[in-house]
Amino acid sequence: MTVPRIAVLALVTTLGASALGWLSRAPYDPPGGATGVLRLSWRLRGEKEEHCRKRTPAELEALPIHMRTPEVCEGRLVAYRLAVRIDDEPAAETLVAPAGARGDRPIYVLREVPLPPGPHRVRVRFARATSAHADRHTALELDTRIEAEPGAIELITIDPETGRLVHRAGAHAPASPDREH
Repeated sequence: MTVPRIAVLALVTTLGASALGWLSRAPYDPPGGATGVLRLSWRLRGEKEEHCRKRTPAELEALPIHMRTPEVCEGRLVAYRLAVRIDDEPAAETLVAPAGARGDRPIYVLREVPLPPGPHRVRVRFARATSAHADRHTALELDTRIEAEPGAIELITIDPETGRLVHRAGAHAPASPDREH
């Protein structure tokens, strides 16, 4: 290579690196940066619901002696209904089913709801979708006031000690170095 060609390559490389450095420091406001986020995040071991029936004499006769149980029971984990209200307006309502191909894994709640800046009344209810045994089971509920800030993430989760829904104070999403709070 000749000296002028090396000088041109060095100049182009320097200009390219400078442009890339300048572009990486350009201010950027992500979409939704002016609002906060209400994050619902928890894991719950599901409740099992069993349905049992008595075997008929013909069914018992068809089975080997060591497998002749008078009842056959089938169990499954139940689904839950999640309802979120912000300032008495519905913000999210969904059916949350147990994970896994057979629906036999824990229930995971991972939802995010936009939260405009300012004070809000937030109500969350997480209860069994079937009400057959509603008297025996308690729903998880939270009714709280939240002061939302732009870019803040307000977390609602289950307290491991009490087993109740709790609000954790907002954490700010990482900001770019050029952006002031």
